[in-house]
Amino acid sequence: MKFPDAEVLVVGGGPAGAATATLLACAGRDVLLLEKGGFCREKPCGEYYSPGVVDTLRRLEALEAVAAQEHAWLDGMRIGTELAGFLLSYPDGGCERRALGIRRRALDRVLLEHARARGVQVRVARVTGAAVEDGRVVGVCVRGAGDEVLRSRFVVAADGRHSVISRSLGLDLRVRWPRRLGLATHYAGDDGLGPFGEMHVGEGSYCGLAPVGGGLVSVGLVVALGEKPAGEATERFFERRLAELPGAARTLSDAERVGPVRGIGPMARKVGRIAGPGYLLVGDAAGFLDPFTGEGVHRALRGAELAAQAVEGALRTGSGTPVGYERARRAAFADKERLCKIIQLLLGSPRLFSHIANNLNRRPHLAELMKGVLGDYRSAAGTLKPGYIWSLLRP
Repeated sequence: MKFPDAEVLVVGGGPAGAATATLLACAGRDVLLLEKGGFCREKPCGEYYSPGVVDTLRRLEALEAVAAQEHAWLDGMRIGTELAGFLLSYPDGGCERRALGIRRRALDRVLLEHARARGVQVRVARVTGAAVEDGRVVGVCVRGAGDEVLRSRFVVAADGRHSVISRSLGLDLRVRWPRRLGLATHYAGDDGLGPFGEMHVGEGSYCGLAPVGGGLVSVGLVVALGEKPAGEATERFFERRLAELPGAARTLSDAERVGPVRGIGPMARKVGRIAGPGYLLVGDAAGFLDPFTGEGVHRALRGAELAAQAVEGALRTGSGTPVGYERARRAAFADKERLCKIIQLLLGSPRLFSHIANNLNRRPHLAELMKGVLGDYRSAAGTLKPGYIWSLLRP
């Protein structure tokens, strides 16, 4: 008999992996988290986290530790084009909600420390794929002095958009649309944002600005993949495309870039299956669309809650298969993802986007629902009804 090195192996120490590991350790499971190194490194990220993220951090009992870091509480997001815009704030039946701006590396560090404090073992290891026996995942392969197999009763793949677990199991699918490049950096100086972020929509691009505390603003620019000329420096390309969004350029006119420009593309990710005998995928490893609505970290943390429940069920019954995980994720995320796809289509026409922004301003009942959906604390089902869509589009 081969004894496991851990009851559960979690591959990846980002928000999805750290949160899943924490919840399983709190349930009494022996959890080993594997991270390839460079813990809490800088990553391309908008660093604007919705009220839904704040709610989940509170449920994880990690919000106090996160808020102890340099951060900014945000009352909402100004979204629009040069023609029109609307204010995305978060009233909820008289309860004022807030979003959070914080450096991604600080968020990752706190969540990983939170996992350790709850009993999760953390090890630096470069995982090269899943170990499979008789059609079941039984652990992971690790590169070292000699290839090593770490065994477990269950494997959680939380290793991001380029998941080696997903790839080794042949789960990755080609994404034909949208195919975009994301670039991110930080600016410092007088930005005039106050307690708000901004999202600027232009022809073929959009840019998000989010205060993250300490006088810094996170700046994320998204363009079509392939637009960047091969010979043009990334920083030069970023500044040139930023200047093509006058609203963003005005906001940052008295600020200066203080960090390198980091990029990732293509950003969208799709997989054919997110769970099977002995494994499941969570976070970006389980799929990602586009960051305009800022749902990446929310899906990571809410997905971690669903993943932990599914793993616990598989271990408790001895089946090894996370029954109901895909169904639970569809119930949690499918409607919002459909809305995100509609928004992606709208981003191709700033004039139509402006028309909808004006309708949201004129019809507060429409805006109220949209704010809750984009804030990740209301269901998106209502926004998909033909009557709601017509109300957004009508003259």
